Amino acid sequence: MTPSRVGRSVLALVALRLIGCSNPAGPTVDDVLAEQARWSAQAVTAYSYDYQETGFFICCTEGQTLTLQVRNDTVVSAVFAGTGQPVPGCPPSCPGPTIDRLFERAIQAARNGALSGIVFDRELHYPTRIDLAGPPDASGSEFAAHFRPSI
Repeated sequence: MTPSRVGRSVLALVALRLIGCSNPAGPTVDDVLAEQARWSAQAVTAYSYDYQETGFFICCTEGQTLTLQVRNDTVVSAVFAGTGQPVPGCPPSCPGPTIDRLFERAIQAARNGALSGIVFDRELHYPTRIDLAGPPDASGSEFAAHFRPSI
């Protein structure tokens, strides 16, 4: 065998081993709870972040990026990130979840077998992508990005 064939064979075996170790049922509740504990330990109560959801067929904001301001686990304002225009009805009724609410959704979905994937920020441990499986009108993804703590 040539060195390049040996290298490709080794890579193929490593890839197969990694695939064999993955959880075919998706992330577990324990996976999400571990990251939630790391997030909670930071005790961040005032922040903003960009939120987007796709695939849920939600009127008006689906597919658009919203910048959410959060204080004490409550979304206090929401604007369309592309224009800076306020989202109608906010306040008092602001769309979009807090980071803690994203964790709650992910945990519930994991318990129900509907959490097909989740990605966490490596430093702050909040979910940056949550993939939910279900019927066509209940499947989709939620995205969180550009997290900024507030003073």
